[in-house]
Amino acid sequence: MQVAGNEKVKSCAILKTKRFDATLLIMQQGHQIPPHTSPAQAMILILEGRIAFMLNDEVTILESGDVFSFGANEIHALQALETARFILIK
Repeated sequence: MQVAGNEKVKSCAILKTKRFDATLLIMQQGHQIPPHTSPAQAMILILEGRIAFMLNDEVTILESGDVFSFGANEIHALQALETARFILIK
């Protein structure tokens, strides 16, 4: 497994198939990923920590064990309320 990223966000590809990609992400507390869109439907599974997930101007606090899905081309952003590890599947 190769880990990529900077000190604030690290990512590691877990599985890549023709149908989906799964990536492990680690975000340091306080770090934000600014608003953006993705061309694919996606789902995140929080393994550890807490994040604020902003989707279309609505904020949801996600904690360890939570699963959250969102559609393609929806504007979303994240902020780590605690250092967090989560899996992104798209």
